[in-house]
Amino acid sequence: MPSQPFWILLDLLLCCAMTGCGTRPLVKTHLKVVGPWCAPNHRVQIGQRVVGHVHDGPKWKLFLVDDAGKEYDPDKLADQVWSYLERTGDAKKIEEAFSKEAYLSNITVVSVNPLVVILGTYQDPSWLKQERHAQQKWFWRSQVSSIGEPPFREGLQWFSPELKRSPTHLDFSKEGVAEIPLPSGTLKLIRDGDKCKTTRE
Repeated sequence: MPSQPFWILLDLLLCCAMTGCGTRPLVKTHLKVVGPWCAPNHRVQIGQRVVGHVHDGPKWKLFLVDDAGKEYDPDKLADQVWSYLERTGDAKKIEEAFSKEAYLSNITVVSVNPLVVILGTYQDPSWLKQERHAQQKWFWRSQVSSIGEPPFREGLQWFSPELKRSPTHLDFSKEGVAEIPLPSGTLKLIRDGDKCKTTRE
């Protein structure tokens, strides 16, 4: 197995060849999932780059890139989302629902410009059978996803740190469509079985 210095050298050579020794380039991924919207009719691109090394080779990390070339780190988005819920007082409600009745949350970023998030809760039977202690902040940040479409749950809510909108109930029409008005256009959630497809116009 090649030694760690080999991987460092290889990474450096690739960096110099593709970017002139600047920031490591993003490599486009081939995931079968989608990222959030960044503008009407435009989703972010999903890429990855080497951010370090582990014992068996390079450590890759996903990033999101909007149509203007701005990068978004999913970990930083998760921290921003959970910190906002802490400020609105909703994080405490989520934590209490978990500790008292084993309710977990799906928290899905569906737009990055502006930042819009879908919140759904569900009772997890596996947690009902064990003691539920207060979880660390990293646990709740890990519930925030920037990849894929949100699952459908009864009582879905949306919120936006940038629009200063605390969690608000989503109303679905008989056709299974809910709309979120944005400064530029409209974000729609379309129920598709146990999932929601999103569009932005």
